[in-house]
Amino acid sequence: MPWLTDPLRRFGERLGTVLFRVPQEIERDDARLTALLERWPREMPLTLEFQHPSWHVDETFAAMAGIGAVLCATDLDELPEPPTIRRTGRFLYLRLRRSAYDDAGLEAWAARIEPFLAAGDDAFVFFRHDADGASALRAIRFKSLLGGDQPTALA
Repeated sequence: MPWLTDPLRRFGERLGTVLFRVPQEIERDDARLTALLERWPREMPLTLEFQHPSWHVDETFAAMAGIGAVLCATDLDELPEPPTIRRTGRFLYLRLRRSAYDDAGLEAWAARIEPFLAAGDDAFVFFRHDADGASALRAIRFKSLLGGDQPTALA
């Protein structure tokens, strides 16, 4: 574990979290998850993104909550519904990766996380990267929906 975490310590208090992505082809393995969680430095925030559905069970969420690891909620084009937001740590981590979000979609996401923000939780929200800068505009619009600066609606 030190080969991975030691270089990250240089970020100090600026380190928001470390995203540890488990790819689609890796199915749930409680022993591997336990080994990771036991070895992860407690002072270093950890976010886990599980792409295979087998990981999305109460046992996984409980193990993560036991050390305060955060579950990443990832919204993808191929999903019929937005993912469930589960608070397993001290903040939320969202990856909004659909190719496009209109105002209604952004408003729906803002409404979903607003109760967490009102309760004092922080949220890391990331939009899909793109070549034309539209995701940056979505992020600005999203912030405005949550009470930040007030840009005009998306076209």
